[in-house]
Amino acid sequence: MGLLSRLSKAKRRQMFGHFVLYTMPILSYAMVAVSFLWLLALPHRSYSKVTYISENALQPGAANVQFDWNDFVVAEAYRQTVNIISELPPLERAEALRREFAQVGLKSATQNYTLHTSTVTRHGVNTYAIFYAPRSDGTEALILSAPWKSRNPKFTANTNGVAMLLALAKVFKRGSHFSKDIIFVISDGDTEGLQAWLKAYHGNEERTKTRFEETLHIRSGAIQAALNLDFAGTGDYNVLGIFFEGVNGQLPNLDMINTVVEIARGKAPVEITLHDDIMPYTESMPRNYTNSLNKMFYMMKYQAAGTPTGNHGVYLKYKIDAITLYGFDKPGWPSPRYNLFRLGAVVESTVRSLNNLLEHLHQSFFFYLLSGVRRYTSIGLYMPPIIILGVSFILQALSLWGISSDLPLELKVLSEAKATAIVLPYSRRSRNLRVATTVVNLSFITGYGTFYLLTTNLGFPGETPLIKLIASVGICSTLVFSAVSTAHIRHRVLKERQIKANSADKTPEKNIAELIPAADWIILKTFILALSALFVTTLSALNFSLAVFIGTTIVLPYKFFRPCSKRFLSAVQAAVLVMISPPGLLFATAWWFSKDVGLILSWAIEGYEVLGTWLLPTLCCIYWPINLAAIVMVLLPVS
Repeated sequence: MGLLSRLSKAKRRQMFGHFVLYTMPILSYAMVAVSFLWLLALPHRSYSKVTYISENALQPGAANVQFDWNDFVVAEAYRQTVNIISELPPLERAEALRREFAQVGLKSATQNYTLHTSTVTRHGVNTYAIFYAPRSDGTEALILSAPWKSRNPKFTANTNGVAMLLALAKVFKRGSHFSKDIIFVISDGDTEGLQAWLKAYHGNEERTKTRFEETLHIRSGAIQAALNLDFAGTGDYNVLGIFFEGVNGQLPNLDMINTVVEIARGKAPVEITLHDDIMPYTESMPRNYTNSLNKMFYMMKYQAAGTPTGNHGVYLKYKIDAITLYGFDKPGWPSPRYNLFRLGAVVESTVRSLNNLLEHLHQSFFFYLLSGVRRYTSIGLYMPPIIILGVSFILQALSLWGISSDLPLELKVLSEAKATAIVLPYSRRSRNLRVATTVVNLSFITGYGTFYLLTTNLGFPGETPLIKLIASVGICSTLVFSAVSTAHIRHRVLKERQIKANSADKTPEKNIAELIPAADWIILKTFILALSALFVTTLSALNFSLAVFIGTTIVLPYKFFRPCSKRFLSAVQAAVLVMISPPGLLFATAWWFSKDVGLILSWAIEGYEVLGTWLLPTLCCIYWPINLAAIVMVLLPVS
C-alpha cells in the first residue's frame, strides 16, 4: 500500500513537471494569439455600444439659445479686431484683449508668466475675465477658453476662436439665467500658458519648472467643466472635431462628448467627428470596421503619447472635465459649411447644458475607447486582452524558472522493476542568480542615469538633448559590451574547470553543481519576462494605450529570442532589439513623420518638465533597462 501511495505521488509530480516544462510555453503562445485577436476585434460593432447621456440634469439642446444674427455680426466685427490685435507684441496684445472684455462689462485682468526648462525659456501673457452670474453665490464656475495659437499649422492665430469667445462674453453678460460664473481665458503660447493660469488659480505647488511672476487678481469658485475653442483662420468650416485626450492619457467624463454630439445633431445639424479625421458611413461591414479601427487607433495613439491634444488636457490634471472643439475644412466633403452663427449656437447650447449641472460629472464613464462619435467600448471589454498578454509573459517565465536549477533533481521510484525519473521544476535547489541580477541592476542604474542626464542642464558648451542622448547610448553600449564579455570569460573558465574535474574524476558529486551552472541566459530571460509582465499590466491601469503599444512591440522578441550557437543569428536578434529600443523608436518616429530627431526629443523632455507627462521617465527608467537586459541576454554564451 505504501508503494502504491508513493507511486501515485510520483506520477502526480511527473505530470506537474510535464505541465510546467512543456504545456506552459504552448499555453503562453496561445494566450498571445488570443490577446492579439481580442485587440483587433475591439473596433467591431459587436464589441461597442451606442453612447447615451447618463446625467439627466444636462438636458442637451433643451434650452433656447440667445445667439442670434446680431451676435453673429458682432462676432465678425470682433474677428476684424483680433486680426488687428495679432500684429501687436504679446504684452500689448493681452492688454488690448483685456480692454475688450472690460468694454463688455466684465472684470478682466492679465497674467504674466515665465517658463524655464532644460531646453527653452519662454515668456507669455494670459488674458482672463469673469462673468459673475446674478443668481449664483460664486462657489461654482465654468470656463470658456481659447488659445492664441491654433493647432492648425496653416494659421498663425486662433482668430475665429478668440472672436467667438469675445462675442459669447457679450451674449452671456445680458443673460440672467446662469447659476454658475463663466470664466473666459485667452492663453498665450501652447499649453504652458493655460498651465500657468490654472496653477495660479488653484494655488497648489505642483512639481514643474514653470515660474509664475504674477498671481491672479480676480477669481471665482470651483470649476465644474470647461470648453476649449480652436477655430483657426477667418473662414468657414464644414466639420467640427472633438479632441479629448489629456495628460498621461486622462479622459474626460464621456457625457462631455455625448452632450456636444447630441447638440450638434439638433435643429441646425453640424457635421461632427473625433479629432481631425472624418470617414463616411457605408453599408459595407469591412469598410465600417476599417473606419472604426482607424478612429480607435487615432485615439490610442494620442492617449499613448501622454501629451494633451489641446489645452483641454491641462484641465483634466485638476479633475475638471474638458474637451476642445476644433473647426476645420475637409476638402471635397459634401456636408454644408457653417460659419460663426451656427458655431456660436452650438457653443452656447453646450454651456447652457453644463450650467444645469448640480455636481461634477460622474454618472458616465471615465475609462473608454471610442470607435466613433456615437460608439464606445467600456473598460470591461478592452482591459482583458492586455492582462492576458501579461499572463503569457508570466507563464513562460515560470516554465524557464522550472528548468533553471543547476542540476535536475531526480526522484527514482521503483515500479514494476523499472526506474522512473521525475524532474522537480520547483525544487529548493539553489540557482546561480549573480549574472542575471547584476545585469538587471546595472541596466536600471543606466536607465535612471540616462533620464537624469536628459532632464538636467549640465551647462557645458554645445549642450543639446541630442548630444546627451548620444552620450547615453554610448554608456549603454559600454554596459552591454562589458556584461557580454564578462559572461563569455566566466563561461570559458567554468568550462575548463568542468573538463579538468571530469578528467581527474575526483570531484565529489555534491560539488558538480558548482562547476556546471545552468545557462545564465535562462535566468536572465526569466527576469526579463517577469519584469515585462509587471510593467505591462501595471501600466495598463494607468495608460491602457501605451501599455498596448509597448506590449505588442516587445511580446514576440522577448518570448522568442534566445542566444544561438551561431553568432550571426544572435547579432540579428540584438539588432532587432536595438531597433525597438527608445533610441531606435525615436529615429523611426523622426523618419516616419519627417521631423528632426532633436525636435522630437525636446518635445518629450518639455512634456515631462512642463506638464509632468510620464512618457520620458517610463521609456528611460523602465522600458530601456529591460531592453538592455534583453540585448545582453541574446549575446550570452549558450551552455
